[in-house]
Amino acid sequence: MITSFFKPKRTRNEAEEDNNNIVVTTNDDNHETETDDNGDVQKKNLKTTSSPTTVQSVTCITPMSSKKNLTPAVAKLLFHLQRRNRGDGDGRLCWRQALHQHLSSPSFARLADFVESQRNNYTVYPPPKETFTALNWTPLDQVKVVIVGQDPYHGPNQAHGLSFSVYRGQKVPPSLRNIYKELVQDDEIDTFKTMPQHGYLERWAQQGVLMINTVLTVRRGDANSHQKKGWEEFTDEVIRAVDQNSSTGVVFLLWGKPASTKMTTALTGGSNKVTRHTVISTSHPSPLGATKTDSPFLGSKCFSRANKALRKMGHNEIDWRVDGPLPTA
Repeated sequence: MITSFFKPKRTRNEAEEDNNNIVVTTNDDNHETETDDNGDVQKKNLKTTSSPTTVQSVTCITPMSSKKNLTPAVAKLLFHLQRRNRGDGDGRLCWRQALHQHLSSPSFARLADFVESQRNNYTVYPPPKETFTALNWTPLDQVKVVIVGQDPYHGPNQAHGLSFSVYRGQKVPPSLRNIYKELVQDDEIDTFKTMPQHGYLERWAQQGVLMINTVLTVRRGDANSHQKKGWEEFTDEVIRAVDQNSSTGVVFLLWGKPASTKMTTALTGGSNKVTRHTVISTSHPSPLGATKTDSPFLGSKCFSRANKALRKMGHNEIDWRVDGPLPTA
């Protein structure tokens, strides 16, 4: 059964323990980056406010050999990547364990140095505690659907670590409005009848939808400013971890050319059982891309197709509503 989660306040000792177990050593215009099918971007002004969130977690296994070669920058970056899984049960494989080899690499150390330098000199989104929201909210062993985004929102109080999602109280970005529009128009999704008034997608994450951007940080007002600094390699490893740790398969919703390219790059030379996954590719949901190409996002029924694939794999389908109690198994 899937339940909602709440985060107790961490004690000082727990915070220090998290740091010791790390796998390796404002005001401006608000914007959404609109992306077409080829990854081109435009900026739209938005007005935003912020909202808190909570989470509960349990301990997972962390390799003892991964505690060496700790660097201050890596420790700082990974401080908010939980070494615990959300939900019930101990000893399950968590993201820290699955990614520990990459997190101990020189590539990740360089990324950590870059992010620390950027945060010291600029405003960077999302805030440090929300950099790894996608991983913290959706444990590796619960991933059923993967949605690959590109760049975090680069306006104040927008990005909180889930691709396409914004906090309640903020204007729903154009791409997310089209996502909602597709859900409303899909006659095989009978629970999604009206357009939601907020863009907070935590409910999806709680059901096993991993909403991961290709790049996890961005400088304020500067779209794509943290591309090609090491995040792409990190998120490749995230996708590989999903592939390697799913015996029944997952559904990949790939919206736009960059997302499709990301999937190909991440899984090249990977598992020989990639065909157990279901890949649904469409154009990007932004106003620039939603009706483009031979596989337009609008009218694709990608969400009902995803649920059909999940049922075939033996998973519970996703309740795509963004409000209401979570479904029970």
